Amino acid sequence: MAAVKPKRHGPAMDMTAMCDVAFLLLTFFIMTTQFKSQETVTIQTPSSVSKFIVEEKNIGTISIDGVGQYYFGITDAQERMAFINALNTKENIGLSTGEMNEFSKIAEIGVSKDGLKSYLGLSPGDRERVKVKGIPCDSVNTELVEWVKTYMESNPSGSLAIRGDVKTNYPAVKILFDELGKAKLYKFKLITKGE
Repeated sequence: MAAVKPKRHGPAMDMTAMCDVAFLLLTFFIMTTQFKSQETVTIQTPSSVSKFIVEEKNIGTISIDGVGQYYFGITDAQERMAFINALNTKENIGLSTGEMNEFSKIAEIGVSKDGLKSYLGLSPGDRERVKVKGIPCDSVNTELVEWVKTYMESNPSGSLAIRGDVKTNYPAVKILFDELGKAKLYKFKLITKGE
């Protein structure tokens, strides 16, 4: 009589615990991730050999696009809220709480204080389509410098950084440096792209 062979069973592993861990990790990363706000203007910074990395907190950034228009941005949303409260009070812009909350969601602004209320009233989609003129900064109207002073008052531990586009003409940078010098704002960082 032939011997009966027992059926072979492959090794079995319960994957329930592994799936639970994977979903817990996924949930953790989704809930704790902070996304960077979309910038108003795309700046292609010049390259350099500097290894210094600009921090993400306590920094206000002046951006100069290729045409020579000025933009002002703050990386941290809480700092933006403190700044817009101070600017609204100092310049008497008349922004509502909802408009100030909208401002705190925008990483970079390229609108003068006169057009700020109507700009913040637009939907996010309309804001992307509207062509902004930049914040005025010349020998007649130094509004950008006033924004920087207000930022420094609202955040005493903050610092200033300037980033210019590769195509930015020298006169736009010189005007900015001259106006910052007149306001005795001599300390700032230049943002470049590493090689």
